[in-house]
Amino acid sequence: MNHRDGELKLAVWQGAGTAGDIAANIIEIAAIAKQAAASGVDLLVFPECFLTGYYSPADISHIAVKVDATCLNDLSRIAAECGLTLVVGSYALSETGVQNATFVFSPDIGLIGSYRKQMLYGDWEKTSFRPGTQPFVFDCKGIKVGVLICFDVEFPEKVRQQALLGAELLVVPTALMEPYDIVSKAVVPTRALENGIYVAYANRNGTEGDFNYVGNSCIVGPDGADLARANSTETALMIASVQRSTVLDVRADISYLDELRKAAL
Repeated sequence: MNHRDGELKLAVWQGAGTAGDIAANIIEIAAIAKQAAASGVDLLVFPECFLTGYYSPADISHIAVKVDATCLNDLSRIAAECGLTLVVGSYALSETGVQNATFVFSPDIGLIGSYRKQMLYGDWEKTSFRPGTQPFVFDCKGIKVGVLICFDVEFPEKVRQQALLGAELLVVPTALMEPYDIVSKAVVPTRALENGIYVAYANRNGTEGDFNYVGNSCIVGPDGADLARANSTETALMIASVQRSTVLDVRADISYLDELRKAAL
């Protein structure tokens, strides 16, 4: 193990991207990754469906089909060249149809896996996407990292599942729109505190169609306190340190997970 195992530098990007233009979004991802790498970032998280755009009133399968091997290889190359792990939201085709996905690319391996959103929000998502069924946890610099997408984090059971699978950091690509800024301001810190984990909540800003995104992307510590937070409109790269020792210290003070286990005996 090297001296950095058990700690990493985390970054969250709050931005609008370019709806429906994968090539333009890859260019933006590369530029932000280069900026993050210059600051020593190990793990960079982009918003929900940042690669493709989140909302479209038309059939989204014609965009999802463009998320092909060439596209994924481009993102793997960016991760390798910048020496960091990328977490990128996107449409994705599957055997059941289009899914709302998050792809994870490591600098050494390339694509290491993906998570598919389980809790679909509203009529448009339920019509456009097929839900995922499996959790996804990966390792970055010795930190166990879980993945959820937007609406998923609003269900305490989904976050608790990640914690029980060993996640010490939860990354949440998001497309949170008006009037639900209470989720970022109150729900996300609560999820962090009640599970003793870091939560990185990467939201969009700007507009798509009738949706006005509320920004307020944040990185929250396992004690529920903000480590970094954007306002509702700014385009911003937020950076914070994640340390397993902090998770252990918070859980040593009070661990809701341990208390639940004891109560079940």
